[in-house]
Amino acid sequence: MKAVRFFAVLLLLGLMGCGGGDSGGSAPADFGGNHPNVVVALGDSITAGVEGGGAPWPARLASLSGKTLINAGIGGQESGDGLARIGGALAAYKPGYIIIDFGANDAIMLRDTDNTLANIRAMVGMAKAHKTVPILATLLPMIGEHGIYDSTAQRISAGISAIGKSEGVTVVDLKTEFTDPENQLISDGLHPSDLGNQIIALALNDALPH
Repeated sequence: MKAVRFFAVLLLLGLMGCGGGDSGGSAPADFGGNHPNVVVALGDSITAGVEGGGAPWPARLASLSGKTLINAGIGGQESGDGLARIGGALAAYKPGYIIIDFGANDAIMLRDTDNTLANIRAMVGMAKAHKTVPILATLLPMIGEHGIYDSTAQRISAGISAIGKSEGVTVVDLKTEFTDPENQLISDGLHPSDLGNQIIALALNDALPH
């Protein structure tokens, strides 16, 4: 009888784990009136794309995921700019998902890390209130002429990971994907190369449901 009960429990656990998708068996996201197949990429020049980096990662992610990607990256922007813009992006595009990719310029401009993380957390809150699923990305490594800012970038990345854990949202750890930054970044040591943009797109594609 003990053996029968044991296998019954295994069967029950197996049934409970079925149909999970990306959320590990939790209920599907409630998108409200948003479009599940629309994704906004909100960020700075790393999102917008720069000369020498080939196609920006949002364009590549569109091809990989089959979703409509809105590239809302603007060069030079900091987390405070993202916080100021996110409401308009959510209202205009009604995305099912929004990828939040800020912090590099905050590090370069030596902004207070706690304030940067507060801005990112506020963006997560606004996305949730809009019934848009937020996805966070950690910062890329910084080398060469930008290497002096890398330690600050790493602190911001650690904070982003902590926000993801406390808020229950997905964090794509891009810094761990860049194992060969000399080839994955262009010569400025900050922006992704053609290879780097492809790696970012592949990593973020894994975070989206298919």
